[in-house]
Amino acid sequence: MGKGSSAPAPPDPRETAQAEAQFNRLDTYSPSGSGVRYGFTDENGQFQQGTAAEGQQAAVSTIESPWEQQIRETLQPASTDLVSQLVSDNVTNLPDAARIGDRGDIAQTIFDRNFSMMAPAIEQSNSTLIKNLQARGLPVGGEAFNDAYGEQTRQTQETLGRMAMDADIASGQEQSRLYGLEANQRGTALSEIMALMGGNYNPPSAVPSGNAAGVNYGSLVNNNYNQELQAHNQSQQQAMGTASTLGNIGMAMMKCTMHAKDVEAHLSGEWARAAMESLPLAVWRYKPDHAPEGRGLERHIGPMAEHFKEITGLGDGKTIDPIDFFGLLAGALQNALARIAELEHRERASDDVATAPKRMN
Repeated sequence: MGKGSSAPAPPDPRETAQAEAQFNRLDTYSPSGSGVRYGFTDENGQFQQGTAAEGQQAAVSTIESPWEQQIRETLQPASTDLVSQLVSDNVTNLPDAARIGDRGDIAQTIFDRNFSMMAPAIEQSNSTLIKNLQARGLPVGGEAFNDAYGEQTRQTQETLGRMAMDADIASGQEQSRLYGLEANQRGTALSEIMALMGGNYNPPSAVPSGNAAGVNYGSLVNNNYNQELQAHNQSQQQAMGTASTLGNIGMAMMKCTMHAKDVEAHLSGEWARAAMESLPLAVWRYKPDHAPEGRGLERHIGPMAEHFKEITGLGDGKTIDPIDFFGLLAGALQNALARIAELEHRERASDDVATAPKRMN
């Protein structure tokens, strides 16, 4: 934060909460005398209607009319007896707790089921193979017959092996599925019992609805504070950005002595002039999501970092160092001044020749 500028004070949490409560808590009143009242608990533990003072606990009180009390006291015992009977009946017939079945038994069951479906096809394939071999004149027990029949037997065994592996993998899923079914069945029964246990008779109420469109007063206050704080921070960042830029330039100027630098070569004025001539200049604005902190969408003029790097070989292609840009300007300016001086020298020499007396022959 800069001097002479102070940030906006944050909203008081208690005042904000108190105001939001007042906006959103609606006391209700019915013709029969029932209703809901909002207030606080005093130092004696008694309910008081109104706004809670600092250090007091907010409270709500529900008021029951005489006829509502009479209906409740008449019907509630009968409701309690009915619920007790229903709960007792359901507990007697409650399903057993879920148990995880043996994975090996489940895998064997899956394998047996799949094998029973494949067995007819295997027998048919073997019978067909034998008939084909005999039709080709290959005797049973011969070498060619045994090779062909052994190959089919090997393929059949590989298929059965894959079936066993698949059954083992599927057994885990089937194990979880069966457990889930049993657990769901028992859970449903328990839920019904719990619903019955909480199903005591609820007498009719004449209390009018206290629902109304909510007022998010806390968010409104907080948003307003954030906007003020953002405007203040943006102003401070702009000031700090300007000071930082000037400071960087000042520090660079302070370090201009040869003792602080390693001079590698002297800049060619002609190169600097050519670079400045070929450097594209544009009128531009920062995109909203790329503007530096403290900078808005105001218009600027100047080169692009990509062009500057491409032409001079300096920079990272994303930023331009002010020292490099000033150096390039200085080199181009020196070249321009030298060219101007040369032109002036030539013009004076031409004038001298034109005004000199002609030599007599």
